[in-house]
Parts: sequence; structure tokens; C-alpha cells
Amino acid sequence: MEERFSVLLFRISIAGISLGVVATLYFFAGLAGHVGGLPISVTVAAALAGAAFFFLYEFYQSFRETNWLGRLIWLAIFLILISEVLLSMVPPTARDELTHHLAIPRLYVKAGRIVEFPIAPYSYYPMLLDMLYTPWLYWGYDSVPKLIHGLFGFLTGLSLYAYLSRRMNTVYGLLGFFFFISVPAVLRLNHLAYVDLGTTFYATAALFCLLRWREEKDSLSWLVLAAASAGFTASTKPNGLVALLLSSFLLVFMLARDPLRGAKSILALTFFGVAAALPFLPWLAKNWWQTSNPFFPLLGNVFPATGGGGGGSPGTFVNIGIFARRELLYGESWWEIAALPLRVFFFGRDDDPRYFDGVLSPILILLLPFAFKGKWIEEKKLLLSFALLYFLYALFLADLRIRYILPIVPPLVVLFAYAVFNIYLSIKQPAYLFACLIFFAGLHALYLWRQISDAAPFGYLTGQESRDAYLERALPDYAVFEYINRSLPPTGKIYLLFVGRRAYYCDRDYFHDGGELPGLLLSAIQTAKEPGQIANALKAKGITHLMIREDLLARFLRHNLNASQGTLWNTFVSQHLQLHFRDRGYALYDFHA
Repeated sequence: MEERFSVLLFRISIAGISLGVVATLYFFAGLAGHVGGLPISVTVAAALAGAAFFFLYEFYQSFRETNWLGRLIWLAIFLILISEVLLSMVPPTARDELTHHLAIPRLYVKAGRIVEFPIAPYSYYPMLLDMLYTPWLYWGYDSVPKLIHGLFGFLTGLSLYAYLSRRMNTVYGLLGFFFFISVPAVLRLNHLAYVDLGTTFYATAALFCLLRWREEKDSLSWLVLAAASAGFTASTKPNGLVALLLSSFLLVFMLARDPLRGAKSILALTFFGVAAALPFLPWLAKNWWQTSNPFFPLLGNVFPATGGGGGGSPGTFVNIGIFARRELLYGESWWEIAALPLRVFFFGRDDDPRYFDGVLSPILILLLPFAFKGKWIEEKKLLLSFALLYFLYALFLADLRIRYILPIVPPLVVLFAYAVFNIYLSIKQPAYLFACLIFFAGLHALYLWRQISDAAPFGYLTGQESRDAYLERALPDYAVFEYINRSLPPTGKIYLLFVGRRAYYCDRDYFHDGGELPGLLLSAIQTAKEPGQIANALKAKGITHLMIREDLLARFLRHNLNASQGTLWNTFVSQHLQLHFRDRGYALYDFHA
């Protein structure tokens, strides 16, 4: 059985790497002007179908390989799988779907190739999973990318099943699978077309393969799988660079603990470096060619960029540390900031940046002290070190969001399963342990139920609610976009103001500022002497219409313009703007110079 699960982990890693290779091939095809090309698109679809079939087959096998308790856990995972599939079938409505992970590939589809979009600095990030989404957007199936993202989440759960079943038994493997896939942040991401579950899968595969290589250091295959997975982590999202860096540190540490290997250590580092670099190099090369900065928009102080314009907006926090930023934004005290590593597990909240824009679960750390007993102590320390260092890197390098630190969840789930194993062996009343696990499983189930209630998908899925009706109910700005698509000429270009860059449903050309705030408009007003100069600044960008969230723009201008500038803006509005359509606080204005 140990060999069976080692082979399963190997095959899961191969499946993920195969998807990464196919996505990279699509990237090359897109650069060559073949976005939507039939051969490469069919290759992507076939690879995804193969990975999905592989998961379903192995998931079915896990039901056969366990006892009655494991099968109960299996059924709970199966119910989550069905729920996530149903939630994935509704039209995209999540912010990063509409601004980035579907919006940018949709622009590639319209252009017929992968091109630059300087107004969106995030479009220069590595977009490995987005390449798997693009053919489906070309074919008009924008729910499929959600299923693809969810597939990476369930493959991560399957890798936990393989790892834990090999170490203990299939019940603990399924327990780890369940508590990973039911963590609220994972439940939410499983039905969104984001990329964070891809980062988590590849980071987990790299970690587990390195741990297997630690047992079989003469096996080059585990080392290459670990390196390729680490490289694809960095190709999926910028914070994947942290996983790549930590995997490298982990390898160096393992080699340092075995100084007798000599030349073999140098050979291992060489193989790892080459295999990890290959998946990431195409994205670095693209950015180098376009902007002279391979890591654009990051590391601008190291690589001064010559492209990728459309910069940020005023008011962004530049070169301010995470602690100072949280104190300025949220007024947090020193002890609240010091407690961040614990708060993320207890006080997360969806759609609230102060509370990390996501929800983890306390169960991931409550039993942690019980994990460090019995066998494999060194391996457990490596798992904890990876999770802790990844969290600290993410804490200091970016705004703290749950999805940014999601790769810490699988190693914590492994330690959680070890803790349950140790407690079960030592406790006299296992019923208390079962009650604790059932309690947290119930909390996770309640979160999933709320997700279903909020999405209310059944009217749409049964055909009682049209796509437009569903989107108008879910998105307050959709009615204006629908009006734009129906009424504006194809030559129109819309300046999006306080729409949050959510432009996926806009079928006309558009412009938005690189940051959250309207830097172009503010600069035009503050430098203008008369209304015509504001008009000239907008005309230079080819803008024909303005789509505005009126309350936010009014508040922003009130706080950033003096009296004379406010008068100038009002004059510009009366002379150069004409209201076309207004709904739920969003308005479309015709602009004429």
C-alpha cells in the first residue's frame, strides 16, 4: 500500500506538470497569434479532460480502498464536489474574474493574440492557469474556467490523500483531503476562476516531492518533479516566487544535512535549478521584451522599465510596510498587528481587506502542538518551517490576503492529521476528539451553505432565470454594461471611473487607470486652466464616454479638488458631458470635446 500511494503522488505531480506544459504551449501559440487556434485549443481541452478523468478515477478508487469511516468522509467530500460544480455553472461575478483572470484572456481572444495592455499592470504577471481558461472564453463557455480552477483544488486534496495514506492509512488520507477542501477559503475559491488553487497545488507538489526525494536521494525523478512544480508555481502567480525560493532553501538544507554526498549535491542543485527555471523563463522573457523588466511590475528599482505604462493612481501606499499600512488604514494597535499570525485563522472575513478578505479555520492550528510526537519528527519540522516561512514572506511582501497565503494550508493540514492520529492513540475517550472534528466540519458546512444561499444558483440552472437577469441581480453595474453593449457604436471607448476595473462584460473598448483611483482625470483637472483642456486630455486617450459610479467619484473629487478646481469640473460636466443612462448608482455619460 505504501508503494501504491507513492505512485499516486507521482502521478498527481505528473498530471499537474502536464497541464503546466500544455498551458505554456498555449502561451507560445498566443504570442504567435494563434489564440483560439484549433489544434492548440483541442490540446488544452484534451489535457484538462485527461486530468479530470484521472482525478475522478482515483477519487473513486479511494472509496474502495478504505473502511466505513473513510467512506463517510468520502461522501462528505463528494457532496462538496457536487456543490462546487453547481456553483461553478453560474456566470462569473467575482471581482478578480471580471478585472483579471477572465477579463485579460477575453481581451486576448478579441485581439486574436497575446498582446500588451499597459493600463492593467497586473496583465504582466505570469498567467499560467489563465492560458487554460482562454480557449473556453474563445468558445463562449466562461463557466469552465471555474471548473478548471476547482480541479486544481481537488487535485491538491488528492495529493494530501496520497501523502497521508502512505504515512498512516486511508482514513487519515481522506480526513486530510476533507479538511483541506472544506476550509472556507478553499470552498470559496473552488468555484471562482482565480489562480490561487493552482499556486497551492504546485507549491504542495513541490514540497511533497522534495520530501519523497529526501527518502530516495538517488532518485532523480522526484527531484525533477519537485523542481518543475516549483517553477510552475512561479509561473502561476507572483507569490509563487516565494514557494520557489522556499523549495530551493529546503533543498539546500537537505543537502547540508548530508555533507558526504559531495559532487552529487552539486548535481542535484544543478538539476533543480534548470528544471525550476524552464517553466518560468518564458514569462520573464515576455516581460523583458515588453518592458525591459523581467519581473514587471515588480522590482522596478532593480530593473527600470521602459514600457508597461498606465501607472498607478495617486494615494497608493508606496514603500510603506505592512504594519505601518495597517495602522494607517485600520487604526490597529501594536498588539493587533503582532497577533496577525493568529488572527488570520480566527477572524477572517470575505470581501473585507481589514479581515484578510477570506476565511481560514482555527482547526488548522489548534491541534498543532500534538503533531510533534511519534515518528517523522524531522519531516514535520520541515512542513511547519515551510508554512511559517511562507506566511512571513507573504506578510512582509504584500497586503495580507488569505488567498495569498493559501499554500500554507496543505502542510498545516498534514500536521493536523498527524495531531489527530497522535491524540486518537493516546486519548481514553475518542468521542471528544470526534465531537471536535464534527463541530469544525459543521462550521465548514455552514459556510458552504451560505455560499450556496448567496449565489442562489438554482433559478439560473433550471432555466427559470436568464443569464442577463442573474447578472443584473448579482452585479449592480451590469445594467449599464448591457446598455453600452446594446446602444453604443463599435467605435466607442469608455473611461471607467470607480467601476473597480470590472470590465469583463464590456464589449466596447475601454480605458481605466492602473490603480484604484482616477489618476488621469484628477491630473487633467488639476493642471487645466479651462474646461477645454480637461476635454483635450480625455480626447487624447480616444475616450468617447464615461461610465461612473457617481457617489464615489463625487466623494473623491470633493476631497481632492479645491474650490476653483471644483468649479472648473462642474463647468466641464455642463459643457462636455451628457447623461445617457443611469441605474443603481452607475451612470453612462457621452463625452464630446
